[in-house]
Formats: sequence, structure tokens, C-alpha cells
Amino acid sequence: MSLRQYRIPMFYGLNQGITENRISEGESPDACNMDTSGGRLSVAKGYVRESEVPFSTPEAVQRLFVWNRAEAKRFLVSTADGLFVLDQTAGEWKRLYTFSPENSEKRCDFQVLKIASTEYLVVASGACQMAKWDGVSESAAAFGSAEGLSDMAVNFCELYYSRLFAAGDADNPARLYYSQAPGDTRTLENWSSAEESENAGGGHVEIGADSDPITGLFALSNQLLIFKRDSLYRLLGDRPSNYRILPVSGSVQLPCHTACARSGDVVYFLTENGMYYYDGQTVCRKGDAEKAFAFIKTADLAVCDAAACRDKLCFAVTESAGSGANDAMLVYDLSSGTYMARRGFLARGLCVCGGVLYLMDGAGCVCRFDEGETYGGTRIDAYWKTPMTDLDTKAVNKHLEELFLRGTGGILSLEAVTEGGTVYNERLMPGSGENILELRLTGDGRAFQLVFRNVNGSYFSVDGGVELLMDLQRRII
Repeated sequence: MSLRQYRIPMFYGLNQGITENRISEGESPDACNMDTSGGRLSVAKGYVRESEVPFSTPEAVQRLFVWNRAEAKRFLVSTADGLFVLDQTAGEWKRLYTFSPENSEKRCDFQVLKIASTEYLVVASGACQMAKWDGVSESAAAFGSAEGLSDMAVNFCELYYSRLFAAGDADNPARLYYSQAPGDTRTLENWSSAEESENAGGGHVEIGADSDPITGLFALSNQLLIFKRDSLYRLLGDRPSNYRILPVSGSVQLPCHTACARSGDVVYFLTENGMYYYDGQTVCRKGDAEKAFAFIKTADLAVCDAAACRDKLCFAVTESAGSGANDAMLVYDLSSGTYMARRGFLARGLCVCGGVLYLMDGAGCVCRFDEGETYGGTRIDAYWKTPMTDLDTKAVNKHLEELFLRGTGGILSLEAVTEGGTVYNERLMPGSGENILELRLTGDGRAFQLVFRNVNGSYFSVDGGVELLMDLQRRII
């Protein structure tokens, strides 16, 4: 007979890449809706509604975009048949533009730019000529013209070195268009050549073969990334005379363009094989990509939405085929290198503006994520499972005696799982951080696991780690 302490000094995040017996005690093979900032274990924040005005047909929403104008933020959504803006004063969503024909399969791309002295939001649907909106007019107008060679239906647009680049033309799937350099009478709406010089004019270039269509554009500080279905290219240079298009090395399954997020000068994206990033030269798989293996394995990434907000990457995915929208989120903390799963809500679109992550919830309302203690009024169910471990002493029986922790908040549910079964405990957390909560446990087995849960949406925070006292006895056969 001997006593032993099992300690969890800090909490980190998910680790689903290796057998549980080898996982650090501060990591979890299965956790949801938890926050481990600073090594604490607390229930994650939810979201609050920015507006109580719902979009009338939320199931039709494909993308959400937030335009941070000087006067006020404008919230827009795109559907298969049009573009809509939220009018807070009138309490309704107004149609700005009708896509004809409808954009049934492709998801719009957005870009804010200036044409002459006016700022516009440009929308590329892939189904018809691009649209532009100045933020004040009752409706959006068609972007481009036949004379300017800019009236084709493209699906992707990006600003790079003051020019507008576009792709996703169904008739020319490998073609990359670029505008004139703005100045004098030249504008981003004109993609034809210029009399002044080759470097002032617009044009286009073919990127590889048509059988490998362009699927996304992303501008970095010194290059334009060109995603294709089966390959990746980069455009270097700041004017047509010195443009160079180079293939990017690395074998990877490339994502849909909405599954990519920029943080700093790095593009991150989620695939069925985990998270990848582009480091300026090549595509690399994240060294810790396996830690979210089980989450990604069961997720459908076909309509994945990605966003980078401050030091976090958020990927909304579909877990339930009957949900009709993305119903789970994988959150990656860039500063700590940890993953966490979020569930219990629908995310019909993600967009970051002013350091705030916005989403459209299942009811069609625009919400601010990572605020409040509920998901728009729906309770948050959170749990954290420690690794099932035998402490590398498989011949020794562990009798769980007592658990000690410091923390604050409401009711904490603790499950002790052993060969002998599961023992449940519910206790109110201490009222102040200096008090120690002591839980008498029962449970007997050679391997054990602890499960921390909130109760009926309660909030709790474990602030000083956890200590488990157990009695070890060699098993006698």
C-alpha cells in the first residue's frame, strides 16, 4: 500500500494524435467548449447578438461579410440569388443586388476598394458580372464593362500592389485577370491595356491547364497566392513587365477558398489531413496537426468557413449531415499552439471586423462570438476529459481517494471513471480563489480518467491546477 499524487499543473488543449497513455496530463483526448487561457480550465464564452433582426431565410445564407465603414459597420449576406444588407433602423434586411443566373454552388468573394475617389464593396459571385456597392445607395450596380474587358463572371477577387486581380471565370477556369494601375483616367474597373505603357495596363495570364481550375486568390505582402484544385502557384512582382508565376512545391489536398484564413503574412487552411500553412516558399503541415485528428476525421469541410481573429484561428465545419449548416468549430490558439472544439450552435457565416469575430446563428441573427455566457440564450454544455491512463503501472491497482482544486464559479460535475464503473460528484465551486475544494472519491481500477463538466450551463474556472490522491496496491491474481 502506498499513496501517490496525480497532478495536472496546467491545462492546454486537445491531443487526439497519439494513444491516451502518452498524452500529457494537461491535454485532453476529448474536450468541448472549454477555455484553457493561462493554463486555467474554464467554461468558454458564448456569443451575444449584435442585432435582433433575423434574416428571413437563414438556411439560404452562403456568406457573411462585415464592412467597417467610417460611419458605421454594414452587415451583408449573400445567397444563391442575391446580396442583402441589414438596415438596423428599418429593422429589416434589404436586397441590394440580384444574381442572374443564380449562384447555386459557388460562394461569393468580397473585396473593399476605391474606384476614383469612391470606396466600394465589390462582390464576385461566379454566376454573373461582379457587383459594386458604395455603402449608401439603395442598390448595388454592376461592376466593370465590356469596353474595359471586366464584365465577365468571376468568383474570386483580391487586391495586390494596388491592382485588382480576379479569377474563377467558368469559360476560362485557369485565367487570372488583372486591372489597370489606378491613376489619371485609369481605374480598377478597367482590365484592358493602357496607351501609356504595358506596366500601366490590365490584362490576363493563364495559370496552368484549364483542367485544373483556379479555386482561390490570397494576397500576401510580397506575392499573390493562386490556389488551384490540384496545385498551388504564386505570382511575384509588382507590375506586368516583371510578373513571375511559379509553382509552389509540396503535395497537399487543397481546400475551398472559404477554408483559408490570413494571420499576419501567413495563410492557414484546413483539410481532411489537418491544418496546413504557407510559409512564403512552400506549403507545410502544422507540426501539431494530428492533435485535432479525431475532430477533423468526422467533419465535413465542403463548406468550411475560416477566420483569423487576433491570435486565434476559427474553422466552422459540419458534423451532422442534417444540420443544414456548419454546426461545430475548431479553434486554434496561435500563441499557445492549442486546439479546442466548440459545439452547440450553427454558424452560417464567419467574418472578422475590428478584432471581433461575427457569425450568423441558426436563427439568422448577426452575433459577436466569444462574448457572454450562453450561445445567444442557449446554454453552453462544456466538458474536459483527462487521458485514460494506467500511469505505466499496469499491474498496480489504483484506488481513488480524494481530489483537490482551487477555482471559482458555479456547480462543477466531476466523473471518476475506472474499471469499477463511473462515480459522479457535483459540488459548488469555492467562492474565492484562495479556498481549496476537496472531493472525496471512490473508484477502483488499474486505469482511470477524470471528466470535468458544467451543470445546466453553469460557469466554472479551475485556476490552480488539480491534485488527485490515490492508494496504489499491487494486483493479486
